[in-house]
Amino acid sequence: MTLDGEPLGWVRGGDLAPAVAALLGHLAAKEAERKTLASEVLHLYREVNLIYSFSEKVASTLDVDTVTALTLDEARHLIAATDGAVMLLDDVAAPLRPVAVFGDVYRAARPDGVLASILASGQGEIINDVRADGRHNGDGHQIASMICTPLRVKERVTGLIALSSSAPVSYTAADLKLLNTLALQTASAVENARLFARTVQAARDRERLAALHKELEVASRIQRAIVPSEFPPFPGRLEFDVRASMTPARAVGGDFYDYFLIDKDRLGFVIGDVSGKGVPSALFMAVCRTLIKATARDVASPEACLERVNRVLASEGVPSMYVTVFYGVLDTRTGHVAFCNAGHNPPYVLRADGAVEPLAQTGGMVVGLFESAAYEAGHIVLGPGDGVFAYTDGVTEACNAAEEEFSPARLLLCLARCGRLGLDDVIRTVGEELAEFVGEAPQADDITMLALRYLAPGSR
Repeated sequence: MTLDGEPLGWVRGGDLAPAVAALLGHLAAKEAERKTLASEVLHLYREVNLIYSFSEKVASTLDVDTVTALTLDEARHLIAATDGAVMLLDDVAAPLRPVAVFGDVYRAARPDGVLASILASGQGEIINDVRADGRHNGDGHQIASMICTPLRVKERVTGLIALSSSAPVSYTAADLKLLNTLALQTASAVENARLFARTVQAARDRERLAALHKELEVASRIQRAIVPSEFPPFPGRLEFDVRASMTPARAVGGDFYDYFLIDKDRLGFVIGDVSGKGVPSALFMAVCRTLIKATARDVASPEACLERVNRVLASEGVPSMYVTVFYGVLDTRTGHVAFCNAGHNPPYVLRADGAVEPLAQTGGMVVGLFESAAYEAGHIVLGPGDGVFAYTDGVTEACNAAEEEFSPARLLLCLARCGRLGLDDVIRTVGEELAEFVGEAPQADDITMLALRYLAPGSR
């Protein structure tokens, strides 16, 4: 008796012995075939069961590292290999990044020609003799055989699963089919995990943005509260009038203005523009305004006030931050104004007869950079009805859609057209002409204006 050409035994018994031997051989072949088929079915059942179990695991996992580790663990149980990796692309132009690895071959991402070829083609491959494949770099790693397939989401390749053996292995089409099945489920699970991570990050970003908006709203309210906004500011004083407005380019700004009685006969008024934008400038602005107001009550002259403030800010302030300041003191008995201009735009004098003239540029450099900076005062006498219009460069440097600046010349013409208007109307007119000039162009800088008029006692 034989099975596949190999002897199984003998039959002795005369003329019927050959027929009996052939029958027994045939029955043995059928039994062997049945056992082989049963073994294959059992193997397939185990594979299907493992894949089903794997599918359940990755479907319930929303972490990329966990998904890829599960994939590689499943692959090495189903397909013989000494080394393996799941490698992902973070985006189209990014290099392959090993996420899950076993063995030494794939510890570092390498521009292997085989991997690059499979990425480009989007098709899995079996290479049972890697050394004979011209695409392999031969970088010192002992790879004899390799099986690799891409991770695909629709038509987009998002990574690779690679298994290799240091000893020759005959990988089969069934192995590649199995690896493709794992790759299909892994690619979907990785994409879901990435989508979940992006969703979580977006939710966190929205929360942070909402918190930031809330903080900026609070900061904006605080900033509006610390600059005076009630007009007329001193209803019982008939010698002068003051008006001001401030429009930050952002939620908070670096411009400021203030006016305060130093004593019963002297009114201090100040306008400033801190370098930069946003919250840092707003904080620096608050410090500057407080320092100037506090110092003005102890120091008689504007130049001495700014010198002291400059020393404090330059010695204890933030490097590279500074402020331009115009600070004036009006003697309400005489109309005399002593002023100091620390790098600020020179204000305009509004005469009672409607004439407009620029104030002399007297003062010194910006406040807050150099402790040794010196300042000098200028002087002017305002007659009844005369005034001063101060502003920040957000007015004159405001641009329209053609990137043309409003300019000091346009501001001068606008003020000249204001004639003998009240201070409210002066500020409103300048604001309206500025808005008309700028049009739909975005506001790039804070816009601040301060107007003072000397009325003389009892003439208001």
